Amino acid sequence: MKILFISHDANRAGAQLFLLNIMQYLSKKDVSMHLLLLNDGILKHDFEEICSVTIYPNLEVSEAFYKKVISKLIQKKDTQKAQFHSSLLSEKFDLIYANTIATAWVIPELLNFLKVPLITHIHELEFSIQLYSSKQDQAFLFNNTTKLIACSKAVAKNITEKYHFPTEKTEVIHSFVENEKVISRSHSSDQEAIKQKHNLPQNTFLIGGCGNAEWRKGIDIFALVASRILDLSPKSKFHFVWIGVKKEGEYYEQICYDIEKLGIKKHITFIEQTPDAIELINVLDIFTLPSREDPFPLVMLEAALMKRTIVGFEKTGGCSEFIEDDAGILVPYLNTNEMAVKIIDLYKNQVLSQQLGHNAKEKVLKMYSFENSVIKIEELLRSISNI
Repeated sequence: MKILFISHDANRAGAQLFLLNIMQYLSKKDVSMHLLLLNDGILKHDFEEICSVTIYPNLEVSEAFYKKVISKLIQKKDTQKAQFHSSLLSEKFDLIYANTIATAWVIPELLNFLKVPLITHIHELEFSIQLYSSKQDQAFLFNNTTKLIACSKAVAKNITEKYHFPTEKTEVIHSFVENEKVISRSHSSDQEAIKQKHNLPQNTFLIGGCGNAEWRKGIDIFALVASRILDLSPKSKFHFVWIGVKKEGEYYEQICYDIEKLGIKKHITFIEQTPDAIELINVLDIFTLPSREDPFPLVMLEAALMKRTIVGFEKTGGCSEFIEDDAGILVPYLNTNEMAVKIIDLYKNQVLSQQLGHNAKEKVLKMYSFENSVIKIEELLRSISNI
């Protein structure tokens, strides 16, 4: 079996790390692979340790320069594309595995000369699908997908209902993290040292979240929840932490503006992307998921494995699917006052908070293991390639 995997980039994010884990597992099973990256990223070297990697040829030049040497550029681009097509065709792939909706735009080109089955792995809900793909590319992708893997029930429901994709060609395989590795790191972590390293107060109730500075992740909502908690309780009792934010861009500047106006700047710490993410989640008392949309956040599983109490919004995707009625607290969509009240209740009721954290860990270990998901994916790959 030889598989062409496609990733929209090699950045260190959930879908890309998920793909890396799958490919690392398959490499141990002597599965032959090749990765097509549509853009570069920090994980490229990790992928190269597994298999050969090709970066999609993309010749970008200014319009003025293009006009001056148009004939040479067209010739160069055509040559690059011909070599690219020839190289992939010579590999004799048994199937294509497209990871995320953001790869949809390249699928028509690939299927034009690679006549093999297509597996599409969707990690996105509706807002992200519309953001990262065109309607034309969506239609082609779904019409030519042999089997679709959805990372959660919420994703499967959206695809089958919104795009009328056949349910019999859809399989839910939940995303996963390396459970034992997360647990081991949390157990060996020095909480006081981590707090000191990142300038976090030692004797306060820490409420946090994790993710990129983007509208979908709801860091602005997190700020409003923080403000409401501080309005309802003594300010000295609580501190708020957001992990993994890139401190630049319009959205981040908007959040900083709100925090300044709300008068809560000294009560919130923003930490940029760091290898200490697991250790930082481990020092939190409450882990919030203020996302507007999140298919099945891997950081939620990491927090659960560390027995952090999770609080999130209903109708946002994987959060509701995981928490249900036993592994955290769900509040109505974007009801910041209700989220604040529930967090204060958990602060006052540590027995309940610890029980919910314990339940969350047990649920991950029972239902969302690497072994459960990756074996399903391997079986699916082998059944489609008829090997």
